[in-house]
Amino acid sequence: MAWTTAEVARMSGTTARTLRHYDAVGLLVPAGTGAGGVRLYEREHLLRLQRVLLLRELGVPLAVVGEVLDGERDEAAALREHADALDAEGGRLVRLAETARRTADHLEGEGEMTEQQFFEGLARDRARWEAELVDRYGEGVRASFREAEERTAGWSRSDLERGEREHADLAERLAAVQRSGAAPSDPAAQALVTEHHAGVAAHWTPDASSYRGLADTYVEDERFRAFYDDVEPGLDAWLREAMHVWAGEHLA
Repeated sequence: MAWTTAEVARMSGTTARTLRHYDAVGLLVPAGTGAGGVRLYEREHLLRLQRVLLLRELGVPLAVVGEVLDGERDEAAALREHADALDAEGGRLVRLAETARRTADHLEGEGEMTEQQFFEGLARDRARWEAELVDRYGEGVRASFREAEERTAGWSRSDLERGEREHADLAERLAAVQRSGAAPSDPAAQALVTEHHAGVAAHWTPDASSYRGLADTYVEDERFRAFYDDVEPGLDAWLREAMHVWAGEHLA
């Protein structure tokens, strides 16, 4: 017995777009196609999808899900690593809540705060983020972090905030091109990716491999994925493809 994409989406509570994405990245490839090119899934695919959705519900990155299901990574070890990451993030949120309370007291004249205390809990654990990327993409990532630290060492907070605004503006313009129906390889999309690469290069110099790796994190990492999906659903995957195209043409 076989089920169509629409039927699988209904029974699993996911979306057809998600299933198409899982197919595109090789995580859940259908058994074949039926009349009119409709994707068809069999029972074994439903069981695999159940495990995919379970691991995603636990917050395991998409790339790690694939490694677990393909036997390349131990499932228990992957879950323990993710649990450690959640513990660390929980600690950050506790500090952030305390910062909010202290700031409220400060605004009501009930306590003093140093400038450094204003930002406690706001910055994610850079060392943990670096470790995650090194584990996923190899030691070459570490050099990029060092380069970025050196280049931005003298930046003021206003410099950093300006960079964030420029990135948010670029994301909105990318979303507008995506909504127009343009393919990731369209000249309008590629022109904006040129801007994106220039923005990245202000921090560190990516080669073809590392730029593609960065593109992959936009889909695989929940923090990046949430940012881009908040701007426009599916923008993370669309931008990844556009960056892969750009890397192939300009960084090969």
